[in-house]
Amino acid sequence: MKLFPLLGAALLLALAACSRPPSAPEIVAPSLAARLDSDLRRLREEVERLAAATAELYPRREATIATVDKSKSAFSPDGAFHKTTDDGGAALWISAVLPVTPAMQEVAYLTEPLDAELSRICREFPAVSQAYYNDRHSLNRIYPWFDTIAQYPPRMNIPDFNFYYLADSAHNPGRKGVWVPEPYVDPAGRGWMVSAIAPVYVDEKLEGVPGLDITIATLVEHYFRDLDRAVAVVSREGVLVAATESAIQHLEMPPLKDHKYLETVKLDTFKPDEYNILKSTLRPVRAMAGRLIRDGLKSVAVELNGKTHTAHAALVPELGWTVVELLPN
Repeated sequence: MKLFPLLGAALLLALAACSRPPSAPEIVAPSLAARLDSDLRRLREEVERLAAATAELYPRREATIATVDKSKSAFSPDGAFHKTTDDGGAALWISAVLPVTPAMQEVAYLTEPLDAELSRICREFPAVSQAYYNDRHSLNRIYPWFDTIAQYPPRMNIPDFNFYYLADSAHNPGRKGVWVPEPYVDPAGRGWMVSAIAPVYVDEKLEGVPGLDITIATLVEHYFRDLDRAVAVVSREGVLVAATESAIQHLEMPPLKDHKYLETVKLDTFKPDEYNILKSTLRPVRAMAGRLIRDGLKSVAVELNGKTHTAHAALVPELGWTVVELLPN
């Protein structure tokens, strides 16, 4: 057996392997975008089922109300109507923006069977931080339970908020599940979030809007916790929804801090321009964002901190978001 020729061949193969350039890292943006799209589509379909279940309660008004323990709810000193204690179900609150009539109290009672559905959704879908039903008279049934009197301004008008009016006939003539895709501040105290909502029509009248909330903190925890990459998710308007620390540093964006509740939330509150990469103070970042988000390109070269990178983009069709991944050249 001729050993030396075999050793020579092996040495040549090893040298050839060492001389090959290292393979490019795998791009994770497309797989992350596909996962986000699939998961969020399921949540929209779930809120559509919740809306259908809610609509079915209204024709059964009298039978349902007769079974409800009405002693659990009372008026607060400021005129709001609320569930006074945590019984393991949802919290219940009716704003004092209008006088709370017996008919409005009846809606609180007839929707009590929703508690089981709201808790099931939060249990089966960990990304959902809270599930709720809002009606046209500013009734709010929300799970998990919290002290609504301490959190809500007494005369909050719920139909003025995007998580209600984006489901109405003017914004959603198709009467399907839709998204509030731009991150906004939750009046219930859970910080920045996006929401899936759907309308409830009874006799061709919009009676209310159920919703499922996904906090930005939850998105980061579920999709970015173990991701050692420079990856960001931005809305169709260019707002930074979520990002890894590496991406924040490359884009020179402010840290993604949660909202601090210095006062109750009375109007829609969105992220400031400093979190919008289309409005970045850095010209290369603005140019990159425009080509990826507005022009729909899949990849562009961009110089960041004196180094050339390739920015890869993948669309999340369910919300119109874009996953952007930065890889050094």
